[in-house]
Amino acid sequence: MATTRIKNGRVLADGRFQKDWAVEIDGGKIGYVGPASKSPKADEVIDAKGLAVVPGFIDLHIHGGAGSDFMDATLEDYCTIAGYHAAGGTTAWMPTTATDTHENIMAALKTVRQAREQKLAGPSILGAHVEGPYLTLSKCGCHDADLVRPPRAWETRDYLDNADIVGRITIAPDLPGALSLIHDLASKGVLVSGGHSEATYSLMMEAVDAGMRMVTHLYSAMSSILKAGPFRMGGMLEATMLDDRLTTELIADGKHVPTELLKLALKVKAPNTVCFTTDAMRGAGAADGIYTFGGKKGTKAIVENGVARNLLNTGFASSTVRMVDLVRVGVQTVGLGLEEAVRRCSEVPARIAGCFERKGSIATGKDADIVLLDDQGWLVKRTIVAGGTVATHWPLTARATAGDGCGTQAATRAVDKRHGLADAVGLRASPSTAAILEPRT
Repeated sequence: MATTRIKNGRVLADGRFQKDWAVEIDGGKIGYVGPASKSPKADEVIDAKGLAVVPGFIDLHIHGGAGSDFMDATLEDYCTIAGYHAAGGTTAWMPTTATDTHENIMAALKTVRQAREQKLAGPSILGAHVEGPYLTLSKCGCHDADLVRPPRAWETRDYLDNADIVGRITIAPDLPGALSLIHDLASKGVLVSGGHSEATYSLMMEAVDAGMRMVTHLYSAMSSILKAGPFRMGGMLEATMLDDRLTTELIADGKHVPTELLKLALKVKAPNTVCFTTDAMRGAGAADGIYTFGGKKGTKAIVENGVARNLLNTGFASSTVRMVDLVRVGVQTVGLGLEEAVRRCSEVPARIAGCFERKGSIATGKDADIVLLDDQGWLVKRTIVAGGTVATHWPLTARATAGDGCGTQAATRAVDKRHGLADAVGLRASPSTAAILEPRT
């Protein structure tokens, strides 16, 4: 099997950037990382001069992009999203559903399963994230208020039967029947996350005892400092901050959560318990306008100047960013070093998802999921998944060739007006670079 060596870049390994190091990829794994002078010869060489060589980004909460949503439940839409977010450095993810009918959610899960079985190009699948319908009505946010509901036995059996593809599920623990469902799903190995909830601190502790180990988008759509008469009590937010058995995620897009609250969470919580996530919706990478959140008949949201909000302008409707944008916000807004900003997008989500033994850092024996990052212009120059290039920026004079699976025709129709990603099908129009997906082998 052909080997590849990445040379001349600043390699993020062992917690810091290493100069004069090289990375060798062999059979989809990292075969060597260390001083370039000792690097074995390779069949192919990638020159990363001037770039940061960092672990691939892992997104545990991602609904869509480039006009498509996972609830559209087609492989074509899956590939469209994969093309757009792979070009932003995402190498592994949990495709996320939204509140809908049970039939439509199951159709979305079926598509994710098909994508995994067919080994389509783009980010590797860590399991789907089911967000909704088991959400508290008063905290449902941009989810369809007419379809949120308590767990129903005939529905939950399907989630238990499909625990091999459901990697994570968000549940409001204050709903009737939620605690027993949390226990049953956790016993099947599903990462149970609390969210969209009015739960009290004491109820959250019951949920943790039942198997809950995560909380969805910290600060957003959750209870905090509740009152019973004159008496105050903590809510989901306070439980998450205090109990490090609970991991969590931040939508670190610079919009959802102000800088001081981002800093507070990172200061209070244990180092490996808070990751960054996009929670991106179908309007990510698309022109300003009206889009639906979730399926094509989902709730409407307006995207304007890169911000998605509900039509009443009373709340956000997911985000329009990619993982590379979160790294940039971490550095430029929060004041993190590049090493730590990357860690929040790679190592920490890998630990939370339970896959750090094979993903989340550049180390010998791990999956060769690597991003070549221009950390001056905040552009991803190349995204590598399991040793294969799935996205790259290249001149428009190049010619795309159609491939199987998530090849160029389906997967790269995304247009990023901010970073200049052109439609790779016809390589038409405008900008100077294109995101090209190649099928994974």
